[in-house]
This record gives sequence, structure tokens and C-alpha cells, in this order.
Amino acid sequence: MQEQLKYLVELQILENKKAQLLRKREETPLKIAALDKEFAALESEYLLKKTEHDHAVQLRRSEEKEIADLEARIRRSRQKEHEVKTNREYHALLKEIQDLQDEIRAREDHVLELMEKSETLSKELKSMAQELDKRRKALEEQKAALQREGDQVEEKIARLEQLQAQVREKLVPLIFNKWNTLSQRYKGVAVAPVSQGVCQMCHLNIPPQRFIELLRDQDILTCPHCHRFIYCPENEAYRAIHENFKDF
Repeated sequence: MQEQLKYLVELQILENKKAQLLRKREETPLKIAALDKEFAALESEYLLKKTEHDHAVQLRRSEEKEIADLEARIRRSRQKEHEVKTNREYHALLKEIQDLQDEIRAREDHVLELMEKSETLSKELKSMAQELDKRRKALEEQKAALQREGDQVEEKIARLEQLQAQVREKLVPLIFNKWNTLSQRYKGVAVAPVSQGVCQMCHLNIPPQRFIELLRDQDILTCPHCHRFIYCPENEAYRAIHENFKDF
């Protein structure tokens, strides 16, 4: 195995692992935000239901107050009966009392409807409050788990960067500078595996003679198309490198 190529492969594997972890790190706040959004929707539904319940209770109390006022008016009207002097006045008074009683009955019917509605909403609110509490606890546990996972990701990234620094020190400056240039050009991928004579990054065929040289694994070679460093992953030595970093 060409030693410098070995370091390039190690560096690329570490870079690939780090890129995966960086994407995972970026996903964590998005997952937390999605959990918060889901819980907020449920909480909003609960608050809307509670507002509806409170409005029904307030309206019922208002109707009950109106009924009490109407009953007071009926009592005052009845007290006027002995003051009535004509049949016309007496019938007018009776009609006024009847109208007030009709309005009371209508309002009492409305009060019954509001009572039934508030009782139904109260039961729904109780059930929703229990579900909300359950979901809140689950949310806290999920967020804590994501935070722990995020901390582990940060630790792995830091470890990978340490290993990368160690590998970079082993590379000769000229080769590392080329790796760095290619990495910047190709979004972090400067080394490409070749399988069955095809570069797995640009997906173009490697010329037969160069592929034969690649199999010999004696020189540092590049893809003639994308110019990345290339290696044969089926080689036992490179498979061992991948195996060494499988836990990241």
C-alpha cells in the first residue's frame, strides 16, 4: 500500500464521517422545532376549546342574570295590579307579564343548552388536559434524548477532528494542499473509491491501464475525469481502514 494514499483514504473517511455528523447536528434543532410545533398545535386546540367553554359559562351567567332581572320586573308588575283602574290597563299589564314570562322561558331553554354545552366541553377539556400533560412529558423526554444525542454528536465531531489533525500531519504538504483544493472544489470529497473500473464519484470509467495500476496499489493515482485521488475499496488494507472507523 502506498502510505500517503493510505493517509488520504483515512482523511477522506474521517471527512465523510464528520459530514454525516454535521448533517445530524443540523437536524437536531429541526427535530426539536417539529416536536414543539406539534405540541403547540395540540395546546392551541386545547386553548380554543377552553375559550369556547369559558364563553359558554359566561353567557350562561349573563342569561341567568337577565332571567333574574325579568323575574324582578314581573314582581314589580304584579305589585301594580291593585293600582290598575281600567280593564284596558289590566289587560296591558297581563300582556306585559306574559311577555316577560315567555322571554324567561326562552332564556331558561338557552341556559339549559349552555349548561349541556359547557358540561360536554368540560369533559372534553379534562380528557384533552390529560393528553396534553402526557404529551408534554413525552416532549420533554424526547427533547432531552435529542439533546443527549446532540452532545454525543459533538463529542464524535471533536474526536474526528483530532484524528484528522493527526492524519494531516503525516501527509506531505504538496499532497495535502492538493487534497484541500479538491475538497473545497467537490464539497469535502477529494478521494473517490473505484469499483469495477468506475469512479464512484463522477461515475466515469477509468482507463484500463490506469485501473491496472490502481489494483497494484503502488502509486497515488487520480481520476482522469474529476481529478480526485482514487483507490480500490476492495483492497483488504482499505477495507480494514473503513472497519477501523465504523463506530463513528
